[in-house]
Amino acid sequence: MATGVLRKAVLLNALAVLVLPPAASTAGTSEELMPGIRYIREKRTVGGAPVAFHLVFGPKPGGLYGLRPVLSNELVSGRETLTSMQRRLLRRTNLVGVNGDLFNWTTGHPSGIFVERSVVESRPLYGRSSLGIGLDGLLRVARIRYAGTFQFDGNTVRGLKEFNRPLTSRWGFTLFTRAWGSHTPRRSYTTEAILSGVGRTFPNLDRHAFVLKVVRGSGHAIPPGGAVLQARRRSQTTLRALAVPGVGLTYRIGLMSWWDGVKTAIGGGPVLVRGGVAVYRADEWFSSYQLGPRHPRTAVGQLADGRILLLAADGRSSVSRGLTNTQLANQMVHYGAVEAMAFDAGGSTEMAFNGRVLNKPSDGQERPLADSLQLTYIGAYARRPRWSTFSPNGDGYADSQRLYAKFVRRSTVNIRLLRPNGNVWWEYNAVRSPGVLTRDISNPRLPEGSWRWIVSGVDRQGRSSRMERQFRVNKTLGFLTLSKSVMRVRRGVGGHLRVGFQLAHIADVKVTISKPNGRLVRTLTSMTGLGPGGYAVIWNGRNGAGTVVRSGTFVATVRAINSLGRVALAKRFAVRRVS
Repeated sequence: MATGVLRKAVLLNALAVLVLPPAASTAGTSEELMPGIRYIREKRTVGGAPVAFHLVFGPKPGGLYGLRPVLSNELVSGRETLTSMQRRLLRRTNLVGVNGDLFNWTTGHPSGIFVERSVVESRPLYGRSSLGIGLDGLLRVARIRYAGTFQFDGNTVRGLKEFNRPLTSRWGFTLFTRAWGSHTPRRSYTTEAILSGVGRTFPNLDRHAFVLKVVRGSGHAIPPGGAVLQARRRSQTTLRALAVPGVGLTYRIGLMSWWDGVKTAIGGGPVLVRGGVAVYRADEWFSSYQLGPRHPRTAVGQLADGRILLLAADGRSSVSRGLTNTQLANQMVHYGAVEAMAFDAGGSTEMAFNGRVLNKPSDGQERPLADSLQLTYIGAYARRPRWSTFSPNGDGYADSQRLYAKFVRRSTVNIRLLRPNGNVWWEYNAVRSPGVLTRDISNPRLPEGSWRWIVSGVDRQGRSSRMERQFRVNKTLGFLTLSKSVMRVRRGVGGHLRVGFQLAHIADVKVTISKPNGRLVRTLTSMTGLGPGGYAVIWNGRNGAGTVVRSGTFVATVRAINSLGRVALAKRFAVRRVS
């Protein structure tokens, strides 16, 4: 039973109080990452098991928005984490993205196609789907067949078995450009022709080069503006006979069934949705283990109105079990996709925004990837304020708010900070080069209520953009103190911890002790209509059942609610149980 509450340093006796249930958790959360781009996290039951979904809905590509694949380290070989890829690009864009294609664990090269700005950097794998991003903003999903060829001047046309990846067959030819890396991979029984004058490798167009020299072995440097034609085993004889220094070479990266109006593509698969109908049997080159069991899953899709959907479903945990490939197809239809394709799954499944991971990768950390798919935005951007509720009352907690505005193109900018009554408190107008502008506020006389931070700009192409963030100034609660950082308790006796706080306005107050994971240990008091003043609550070291708690880390939290909104303060402390 809770006793009466006394003001001004009079202790609130909480040795025996009614334990209230914790607040019900919400089904999901929604956040605007960038203008028109929304991130939704929700938990649903699929096939009798819980699944945590991470969803991003964004505009149809075009104008200020783009959908682009990104190579790890800007090379075909090697791997890089998703957040590292994003941080490399942050000066030029804001972006949210997911992991991309499957990859080779040894060299890191993607399993399928990679095309950027019409340049083929990795060839497709015909047995798996490829995703093309059209200049019209529409997605294409199809199986593209690779048919590479080369020909020395005056000789017959020969097959180019591989392009920017090591040969898997015992003999044949493969071509490595600088997109692969600085040197060719080391392979046994090889001879290499070093080429110069190599142009960009557009699909289905003849390209020309010249032989500089022929060298035995592999691992040689790929010259800038050049390439290396590698022959293995019995094909070495042909290369040594025909690749005379100075001779010309014509090659073609043939892509059968390539789309018109597409300059960007990434591999993955299988196809999940066609014409709004889920595809359950795509007959692509995937094992039953990759498709059948529940795993973390990643997918990209397009809605009927052209909007883009990125999905990452967590898995391999009791909190989120993951999806089968069939369930993934159904979920993409559930969320409105009319066309959709899967990406790599399992520990690769990841979603990140501006270098911050949004989901929970099943490896427990980020897995380095071969490539990724990023939804980009190049307009005016305002980062979410650190404090959604800001209280400049001098207690050392949330006393200062830093506001951010970012432009990645030279723009004519207008930035305003509006008071709760709508009047301008601060304004900035200028022509700015790309960069970040910050504004710190900590004035204790700031009016309480909802403030608006509005960032807008017009770039040199005349494209206007605007983003708004809101935060509240609420000085109701402050000066949370604990009488000790380490509380000692005795078995059968308990202990003594004083939780102090101050109210600046009348509010309903609740004081709780919990574990760091949010599990409630005890509600110390829950009172309505407390007036301004100083208060303290005593915890005796017992849980709601009256048992003395064990050693560990705990959190004391004070929550206050009034017409200004909700505000909470929390502090961690340790409990040491002694005999």
